[in-house]
Amino acid sequence: MRVTLKYMQELARDERASLGVGDHEALDPYALCEEHGVRVYTVESLQSFGASSEAILHFTSLSTATWSAALVPIGSARIIIENETHAPVRRRSSIAHELGHLLLEHEFNGALLGEDHKRQFDPTKEKQATYLSGELLVPEAAARRAAYNGWDNQRVAQAFNVSTQFAQMQMKGPRVMAARAAKKYATARVGG
Repeated sequence: MRVTLKYMQELARDERASLGVGDHEALDPYALCEEHGVRVYTVESLQSFGASSEAILHFTSLSTATWSAALVPIGSARIIIENETHAPVRRRSSIAHELGHLLLEHEFNGALLGEDHKRQFDPTKEKQATYLSGELLVPEAAARRAAYNGWDNQRVAQAFNVSTQFAQMQMKGPRVMAARAAKKYATARVGG
């Protein structure tokens, strides 16, 4: 299947609707995980499954910036492991990104980490998951409306429970559209 922007927008709209969340409301990615039967574990919680204290310390204290979340296959099931040391808004976007991989049915291509201990990833799949996470958390329709209403990044971030950086990412294109429309309207008023 060829994944298009239109397909991802429709998929996000359907997923939001399945939770009863409209385009202009904040989505809870943890509720969407529950809807799909995906359990979410923190790094620290892995200790109860036998993870070493050293590994947990590495990801929760020594190297917190290197890893946010991962979708992990366990047989036919999927779980998400998240880094609980990150801010809640970052955790939400990380969960939405991992859900993007799940919802787009991205296949696992072997190891998560390479010989250099760096995460292995397919750039195309990562872009798709990033785009879908954006549509899940701040849909384009909502971003356009916010842009036309002059919302700044902070207001968008508060309304959708995302970081200001995430809001900025989602607002970039809609703000360009709103600015062009305002310019066209101003030109038409002067000329008319």
